Amino acid sequence: MLPPIDMSYVADQLLELGEEIQRAFEECADPIEPAPQVLLTGLDRLLDTLRAAEMDTLEESAEALRRMTGSEPAMLLTHGLDLLAQLASLAGRLNLPRHARGVEELALPFCCWMLRRGGELLHPEPVVNAAAVLANGLTDPDELAQLFGLMKEVVEGMDPEQTLESDSRNPGRPWRVLLLNWGIVATRSRQPALMAEAFDALGEQLPEEAPAFFREGMGQMEALGYPAHVRAVMQQYFDRWCSGQRLH
Repeated sequence: MLPPIDMSYVADQLLELGEEIQRAFEECADPIEPAPQVLLTGLDRLLDTLRAAEMDTLEESAEALRRMTGSEPAMLLTHGLDLLAQLASLAGRLNLPRHARGVEELALPFCCWMLRRGGELLHPEPVVNAAAVLANGLTDPDELAQLFGLMKEVVEGMDPEQTLESDSRNPGRPWRVLLLNWGIVATRSRQPALMAEAFDALGEQLPEEAPAFFREGMGQMEALGYPAHVRAVMQQYFDRWCSGQRLH
């Protein structure tokens, strides 16, 4: 199930997850820093501020945020994602993998909420990871189509500097992972229009990756029994990018 883009939902989830993280912290014999209460208090204050800045329009909300905090939405987005990442890491160190994953997933609704209010994604790693975790847990094509839309907001909301391939040898660079996962989510949604949009972006932004992506995609068509209308789209892009290459 996809999380709603609702800051009250994020706050409620943090309250529930935070109680168990705090309990495990108190029972832990080894000292761990930072204390979860420090992170949870910071997140609570931030979310209260964000909700208090809600106005009739997104533009008015963004201006209210600037007026109340003295910071740009992009900086508030970065701050919130950093707190969430620290809390997820802390939960992992406390041997609470389910809680770590739950906190990590909140990065996506938090990010999309902020992007809609003028934020810009300067440090995308937590959001890219959250989208991947959520995608792995979804099977319903309609939910995957909804996730495609949220990932599109992330693609469009990233700082342009983050889309530049400073080290194309690094397979874990966020821009690469995001676009490849976007293409996979589009395919699993079984909607040709979404597939074409993601595939075009992948071909334009990562042309060196496209042939391997579409070769593997064609293999998945048979292995997973995709319907004919999905196979037709994958075949079109396979022919475009892998012409003259034999499918293994």
